[in-house]
Amino acid sequence: MARGGIFCVEGQWHRDLNERGSVLPTLELLERLGRVRFIHKDAATRDELFYFVDRWLLKQYADHRVGFFAMHGEPSRLCLTDRHSVELADLADLMAGRCEGRRLYFGSCSVLRASDAALREVLAVTGAALICGFTREVDWVESAAFETVLLDVLANGQRHNAAELRMGSAHWSPLASYLGFRVIYANGRAWRPTGRLRVPAQAQVRRAAARPR
Repeated sequence: MARGGIFCVEGQWHRDLNERGSVLPTLELLERLGRVRFIHKDAATRDELFYFVDRWLLKQYADHRVGFFAMHGEPSRLCLTDRHSVELADLADLMAGRCEGRRLYFGSCSVLRASDAALREVLAVTGAALICGFTREVDWVESAAFETVLLDVLANGQRHNAAELRMGSAHWSPLASYLGFRVIYANGRAWRPTGRLRVPAQAQVRRAAARPR
């Protein structure tokens, strides 16, 4: 079976140009394991984001069906830098009618805390099969561990609910719930994991000091 394809556009996480945090190592790990193929681009402005997304939606990249948006976020908003942000609805307008069969993953804090109505509108406008991501602020290391599995499932799962089946399993459901992960499908159905992750007090202190997305 051909490896799944992922298109990733990553915002600029840090003001300090010396910092090197990136989702690229996660994608490279999955590629070296023979699980995925990927395209990775950096974007710091709305124009750069829209340019790369517009290119991704060309027919020649149809086999890269997972769109991975890695950047800071707020409910219904993607934050490319501390100065530049994009409303989810505006991104949906750019992708209008061009995402049939594609899966949209927002690896960003709180973007999926938008209303169900707003997220369903994104799916209706774009034609995407599903949209998924986090409803809360997430720790970098915890989310990286989670999305190593999630991206593999999104890229290679034959069923649109493959991520739900895997991340809702007894093994992954507690972490998925802890991170506030959710999925909205094109048919309007919404899913959240039900497991609970018990976090020791010491780990909670470390998490509070960690950098969120």
